Amino acid sequence: MFDCMKACLDLSKLCATEYVTSSRMVTTKPCWIFDIVISPTDADNKSIAYMRNGEIATSDILMNFSARYSHPLQAACLPMYFNKGLYVELNTNVVGVTVQYLIETD
Repeated sequence: MFDCMKACLDLSKLCATEYVTSSRMVTTKPCWIFDIVISPTDADNKSIAYMRNGEIATSDILMNFSARYSHPLQAACLPMYFNKGLYVELNTNVVGVTVQYLIETD
């Protein structure tokens, strides 16, 4: 059991973690997304964020998240592979998105 925990912690050391506060490209390289947390701004309205497979705002949406202020969203069922890089798009009522990812190496 401890070997599994150590492997998980070692993997976490290799990951990059960023807090994104405006829509932007996070990486141009293929990557695995391990964790996403959305921080909503408004208690009454739905917050929306998209994880796009690519470098620009028109890249294909692979993940579409919505959350409410009283229930910030942490993504489940990860990791997920983005083969063209990662663009995070923040839409309505989102303060920011924390994303943890691992860039694929050859």
